[in-house]
Amino acid sequence: MAPEILLVRQRDGYRVLHGHLHLASVMSTLGEAMVEASGEGKVKVSKTADGIVIGDQHRRLPLLMSAQQK
Repeated sequence: MAPEILLVRQRDGYRVLHGHLHLASVMSTLGEAMVEASGEGKVKVSKTADGIVIGDQHRRLPLLMSAQQK
């Protein structure tokens, strides 16, 4: 079974590999979600004043924009 939202780690952040629209919908309604990160398992995605970040209070990394969004 494929996860609804899949992130992949890329250098100093994460990119959405699958489920862009689903993640956008969840972030606009709830502001946070637990999603699958390739090779890492479940990670917490939170909407903050600085943007969308992945991780807990001690280790946070940004959700990077795709090339089309730049």
